[in-house]
Amino acid sequence: MHGGVRVRAYSSSANLGPGFDSLAIAHTAFYDEVEARLTPGRGQVVVESVYGPYAHGAGRAETARRAVEELLRLAKRSIEGHSIVLRIYKGVPPGRGLGSSGASAAAAVKAVQILLDLKVPDSILVEAAGRGEAAAAGEPHYDNVAASLLGGLAIAALDKNGRLHVTSIDVDAWMTLIIPRAEVGSAKTRFMRQVLPREMELDRAARNWGRLALLVAAAARGDLRTFGAMMMQDEIIEPARSRFIPCYDVIKNAALDAGALGVTISGAGPSMIALTETRDKALRVADSVLKNCKCCDIEEVKVARTAGPASAIR
Repeated sequence: MHGGVRVRAYSSSANLGPGFDSLAIAHTAFYDEVEARLTPGRGQVVVESVYGPYAHGAGRAETARRAVEELLRLAKRSIEGHSIVLRIYKGVPPGRGLGSSGASAAAAVKAVQILLDLKVPDSILVEAAGRGEAAAAGEPHYDNVAASLLGGLAIAALDKNGRLHVTSIDVDAWMTLIIPRAEVGSAKTRFMRQVLPREMELDRAARNWGRLALLVAAAARGDLRTFGAMMMQDEIIEPARSRFIPCYDVIKNAALDAGALGVTISGAGPSMIALTETRDKALRVADSVLKNCKCCDIEEVKVARTAGPASAIR
């Protein structure tokens, strides 16, 4: 058992076109950090402080606290006579489709796993973090937390018995994150789910499944060109959401003209992600977007590379 542990978890972009609610990639654009320590107490999980550039939008970081409570429950671990105290650095902007609540939940469960020497599989960490994220999203979502916990391109799937399975693929890629300035409230994610179709033709769903399978296979063999092409082949989720993304077509065209391999909405938006092979190409995409999208109110453009797993830092 450790005196205190500090863990960093990176931002992420979910869905990537046809991978709705099952796929996300971790990137170094932003990160959250959680410090966890064990103190004498009454078996509670307590958030001592939330600080950092985006602390104002994180409230009391309920996702992190609840994620730790879920981890203790799933691991059947009692902290009777003690409390776990969390200090949370919020470096991932909330409400932008970049996995903000997922990053803090991921960092929290990883920190407590190390703190208590918990011998649990990755699937338990992801399940606990996903359930904690329900405090922000309204229901568990495992894609963003899986990416922030495992790094790389993460895949999360529930089997017919409701058991969660997770894995990740190392992907050597660069990306440009385009973040429009948009009104983002606490109900943004819920609204962007409400605009989605509830029913669809079987052949349309089957086409999407095939594209998702090809995207994952391309990632596994390092074929970024096919990966990027499949990111733009979703015909279920992206068409429904794109009309709510500021300057969607303008940004997408500017990024593709500059050499992006694929461009899609990051999570529920409003951010967009453009995939490239190198840092130089990602910078070229960033320059193109800034020069050609002056009519768009872009808050920030970030160049990042694929991030590794959540891990302890000094």
